[in-house]
Amino acid sequence: MKKILITGGAGFIGYNLAKKLITNYNYKVDLVDNFSRGLKDAELKEILKSKKIKLININLLKDIKKIEKLSQSYTYIFHLAAIVGVKNVINSPYQVLVNNLQLLKNIIDLSKKQKKLKRFIFTSTSEVYYGTLKNYGLDFPTKENTKLSILDLSNKRGSYMLSKIYGEAMCRQSNLPFTIVRPHNFYGPRMGLSHVIPELFKKIYFSKKKKIIVYSAKHRRNFCYIEDGVNLILSLIFKNDSLGDTFNIGSKEKDISIEMLAKTMIKISKKKLKIKKEKDYFDSPHRRLPDVSKVLKITSYKYKYNLNEGLIKTMNWYKDFFSKYES
Repeated sequence: MKKILITGGAGFIGYNLAKKLITNYNYKVDLVDNFSRGLKDAELKEILKSKKIKLININLLKDIKKIEKLSQSYTYIFHLAAIVGVKNVINSPYQVLVNNLQLLKNIIDLSKKQKKLKRFIFTSTSEVYYGTLKNYGLDFPTKENTKLSILDLSNKRGSYMLSKIYGEAMCRQSNLPFTIVRPHNFYGPRMGLSHVIPELFKKIYFSKKKKIIVYSAKHRRNFCYIEDGVNLILSLIFKNDSLGDTFNIGSKEKDISIEMLAKTMIKISKKKLKIKKEKDYFDSPHRRLPDVSKVLKITSYKYKYNLNEGLIKTMNWYKDFFSKYES
């Protein structure tokens, strides 16, 4: 049976990748995580019951000897581990730069020792387009071959974007068989609380007033339900045409304003709440809308969820989560 390694495997995307791989594909999966962000919760414990999956607790920055002891027979390596989150990035920009690059280097070194490696998959970010948007403006939907620009080097938020652009360059110069993916606003159950959809739903769920505060109300995003995002990535990396290339991963639906997103979620919740708009404090991009025609041409993927359907599934999960939290 072929083997797959997923770094950051206890996280949102890593967990869903692993779940799909052991359910729909005939692979053994090693999950590597040190739980600095990932959770060993009921969902993760459930998939760990499978004989096809193993959890390995390793600090990929420090445990070099443990990394060297990992298998040399992986067919696919997904590198998801990174320091993420706007607050983390702004509070520790130097560590974001240094640690994200060191994480990648350590996994590239491991990948070069593999005997049967077919693909190294690097998870980049939609944030790589932000410098171009701010400096010159972007075409929307945004294609993968858009020329990338960086922010002023004193901009703390830009450290994450820089680490991912540099990471993409490292992959291209590594002589590994690689594919780079740029996810755009994946959402769904178990995504944590520091993202716009769970943050909004937390406000809606616990609101004891007649209004909720919505930041960056005019900003627009393209949201992709996690199952569709994972299916797209897996459909892509098993295709020879994706070798040595970069792909946007997102929904083919139009983008939506954060204000309209909040109104949609309030409607689904069946609460009567008004919106109080507040200014964005994190200098976030005013719009993200990927061109996904390139990935769809290769995969011919048919999406399973529209935004409304995905929000209902996500909000139902968080409703259960918050009810347990209350008790």
